[in-house]
Amino acid sequence: MGELLRVTDVVKRFPVGRGLLLRKPTAEVHAVDGVSFTINSGETFALVGESGCGKTTTANLVLRLLDVDAGRIDFAGEEITHRRGKRLRELRRDIQMIFQDPVASLNPRMTVRDIVAEPLVAQGRRRGATGQVAELLERVGLDPDHAGRYPHEFSGGQRQRIGIARALALSPKLIVCDEPVSALDVSMRAQVLNLLLDLQTDLGLTYLFISHDLSVVRHVCDRVGVMYLGKIVEVAKREQLFGGALHPYTQALLSAVPVPDPDVEVKRRRIVLQGEVPSPLHPPPACRFHTRCWKVETICRNETPELEVRCGQHKASCHFAEPRAAVEIHA
Repeated sequence: MGELLRVTDVVKRFPVGRGLLLRKPTAEVHAVDGVSFTINSGETFALVGESGCGKTTTANLVLRLLDVDAGRIDFAGEEITHRRGKRLRELRRDIQMIFQDPVASLNPRMTVRDIVAEPLVAQGRRRGATGQVAELLERVGLDPDHAGRYPHEFSGGQRQRIGIARALALSPKLIVCDEPVSALDVSMRAQVLNLLLDLQTDLGLTYLFISHDLSVVRHVCDRVGVMYLGKIVEVAKREQLFGGALHPYTQALLSAVPVPDPDVEVKRRRIVLQGEVPSPLHPPPACRFHTRCWKVETICRNETPELEVRCGQHKASCHFAEPRAAVEIHA
């Protein structure tokens, strides 16, 4: 299982102006600040964290929907950081996306047949598209005879299956899943997640999975990267992370996930973070988590901890990283 994607020290900042007539930016949002990770072929790598931590921006950089300010992105052994024109269009065949909102991501004026065939047409593969659409719909559990219907005639879970079929149309090597089940009810979530796992097994797919829900992450992911204020603070295999997270922020996230056993739930010691998430316009110096961390010492305010290996492949960026027994979390 070789390496498919490598993201190295990627940076993305957004200029912010003041007022409608002031064109010169007065500050910058530190959306992604020195993020690095790898994804191997056939695995699912998750980026998790609170809203605004930079995980979706990171995904958009990988998709080349946004330009990188600094750093490097390699895909299938080639650098894609600054691809343009025809070469970028070729890359679109290999990297596709499943969106968070199955309603907003589907054109209500197009039939399901046209929606699923759209990537094929865009790549000049119109011939035979109708037959491929039928196969794709059947693969994701939809009736090919319904290809002439419009999105509003389907349920939320079915619309997300249409989005998945569209993402599969060009036989991509990597699929970015941006909160693919957060807009669905609980019963539909399980069905869509199981579909993604089955497709991965059958087609050898690789996923970059964006989520804030650790229960979902535990169900589908092989490795996890935890983000906070534009930086990755912990990376580990699923079993390592849920068995003993090292970073205080990850430990707080895990402690907030409910457990379906009342006897266990009542005995748990939750970690309640104090204060608000700092503004990405002015992130704290050194360790960005030190303003909310219960372990904070002088070194945390003055020295930035490196994301380094602590045990096996388990990495954490904390001066006082130590495991904390995790609770059982069920998807």
